[in-house]
Order: sequence, then structure tokens, then C-alpha cells
Amino acid sequence: MTARLRDRACIVTGAGRGIGRAIALSFAAEGARVVVNDADGAAAEAVAKEITESGGTAVSEASAIGTMEAAEALVGVALEAFATLDVLVNNAGILRDRMTHRMSEEDFDDVIAVHLKGTWACGRAAIRHWRPLAKEETGSALDRHRKIINVTSASGLIGSVGQSNYAAAKMGIVGLTKTWAKELGRLRINVNAIAPAALTAMTEPLLEDPQVAERRLARFALGRYGAPEEIAPAFVFFASDESNYITGQVLCVDGGLVI
Repeated sequence: MTARLRDRACIVTGAGRGIGRAIALSFAAEGARVVVNDADGAAAEAVAKEITESGGTAVSEASAIGTMEAAEALVGVALEAFATLDVLVNNAGILRDRMTHRMSEEDFDDVIAVHLKGTWACGRAAIRHWRPLAKEETGSALDRHRKIINVTSASGLIGSVGQSNYAAAKMGIVGLTKTWAKELGRLRINVNAIAPAALTAMTEPLLEDPQVAERRLARFALGRYGAPEEIAPAFVFFASDESNYITGQVLCVDGGLVI
């Protein structure tokens, strides 16, 4: 442990499993206080317990991301628990994969709501809290940077068959990232995105058919999906002071899927 995030208050959405869980655990290992959000309250509570039993500080929160009310409640939990907020990770996501001609309106709306609107709503809630604080800060406080780290995807960067809803949401997140970076830079709020490729409950079904799996894995320069634990260090970097001069960027942590 290097304590790069010592005492920072962080929210990680969709942190009950997979990449989100790995991010929450890595943040805690670096000294952060973590709000572990997941629509599955039991999963969120289990990760928070894992952190506290390891000597860290965490609370769980079970809002289903996708509305302004849920976003404001989530930020409220962080402020009630830790009295501050330093880092927001917008990781929560779902899949409703269908070819476009078979995709229902509900399939499209659900994915857009969680990924795109959820990212926007959580970002909005954090920004509304941070803006007046940043404007009032003087002296050494001007060295303080707050961070938003969004999660996009290769699907949002290069498209993916059967994922028009997901790709649209993830490319929309790229747009949010770059727009927020321009809007908030002078307030020392850095906004970046990470496009990960890891083997999780969302991606494991994609490899069930051996022939499909062979074709899919051939797209990776490294020939495989990463583990969530291989993705989390990039989030630690963007949350830390080491990235204070980086904003508006998309980092692919994907084994060479997007080159």
C-alpha cells in the first residue's frame, strides 16, 4: 500500500462485483474512504464489509443508477458518511444486447438510462456540490484537484455488432467526459474516461461458444481479456495527484483491443 489516496472520499458505482469491486478494493488499499454503490444491496454491503474487515473505511449504498434522485441520494450518502467527496467513478452498467432489428424500445432505454443518463446524473450531482467549494478555495487549497472517472468501452469507440444501445451510451460518455473537462478544468476538476476490457459477469457469456470465443479473443493484441484487478490500477492513477495535469482523455486498458 502506498496511500496515494489517503483520506480521499470516493464513490464507485456498480461496485458490487467485477471491475467496480476491484476499483473499490484498490482505492481502499490506497487509503481512500469508499462509498460502494450497487443496485444489488447485498453485493454492495459484502464489498464494504470486505474493505472494513481489511482495515479500510467504506459504506454501502444501494441506489439503482439512472435518475437524478438516485444520484443526489448517492452523493448525500458520501457527504453524510465522510463530510466530503473527492472522487466519483461512474462504473455502473448493464447489457441488453440485440441486433438492431430485434432490439425493443425497453432494451434501448434501459441501457441508455443506466450508462449515459446515470453517468450524467451522478456527475451533475457531484459537480453541483463541488462548484461553489472550488470557487471559494484560496491558498494551498488551490492545489486540490477533484476527479471524475467515467467508464466507456471499445464498443463506444469502434462499435460492436448487437450493441447499438450500449455503443451509443458509451460514445455518449466520451462526449460527456470531454465536455465536462472543458467546463470544469478551471475549477480543478479533472474528468477522464477509461475503456476497459475485463472478464466479468457481463463478458463471460460472450465466450460460452468456443468458436465465437476464438474469434473474439483474436481481436486482442494480447489474446485475452484482462482480470478486473488488472484494470483497477488505471483508476487509482486517475484518482491520484499523479494525474492532476490530465483531463478530457480516454485511456484504453484493454489488452490491445482498440489500437
